[in-house]
Amino acid sequence: MADDLVPQSPRPNDPVTDDDRAPVLRRIQHAIGTDALEFDELDNRFDDVYAATTRAELEAVVADLPALAAPLPTRPEVGHPAPQNQFSFAGDIQIGGWLDVDGDISLTNLLGDSTIDLSSAKLPAEVVVTMNSILGDRRIIVPDGARAVLEGQTMLGDSRVDLAEPRPGMPTIRVRGFGLVGDVRLYSLSRVPEGIFRRIWKRLSGS
Repeated sequence: MADDLVPQSPRPNDPVTDDDRAPVLRRIQHAIGTDALEFDELDNRFDDVYAATTRAELEAVVADLPALAAPLPTRPEVGHPAPQNQFSFAGDIQIGGWLDVDGDISLTNLLGDSTIDLSSAKLPAEVVVTMNSILGDRRIIVPDGARAVLEGQTMLGDSRVDLAEPRPGMPTIRVRGFGLVGDVRLYSLSRVPEGIFRRIWKRLSGS
C-alpha cells in the first residue's frame, strides 16, 4: 500500500511518531492542491495533525479526504541549487520549489516585490536570508517547525510574523535586511494567509 495512504491501525491507541505524521501532512497538501480542501482549513488540519497523540486521532484528521490513487512524489535527493545572490532593478523576484540551500541567500530588489518559499527546501542547520528593497514587499515562507527570526529594519511599512510551533531538529532561518517602503511578512507554510499571497504560494509550490 502506498505510504501516503493512512490505513486503519489494528492498534488505534498506539502513540504517533513524526514518521506517522509525514504522509498525513502530504495528503492534506495534496487535497489543497486538488481543491478537495479549502485553503482556510489548512491551519486547523495541521494543528490537529501535531496535536494527535494516537493513530486513531491521526486517522480522524484525514478521514473525510479522498484516498490517493498513488503515492505523491517525494523530494528528490538532489534539488535545484538555491541562488545565493539575486538582483532586480524593476520587477518581482519569486523563488521556490525543490531547492538545495548550501549557504546564505541575498536578494536585492529596488522596485518590486520579493518572495522566497523555503518550505520544500533542503536546508542547513542555520541559514541567513538577507532581503533588501527600496519599494516593494518582502515575503518569506519557511517549513512548519522551523525556528525563524525576523531581523533588520522597515522604514515605511508593516512587519508581520506568523509561525507554527518550533520542533526539535528543524533548521533555524534568520531573515535580515532593509526595506524603505513596503511590508515584510514571515510565515510558516501552514500560516500562509488568503488572498494574493495564497496564489503566489500555490504557483511556487506547483499546486
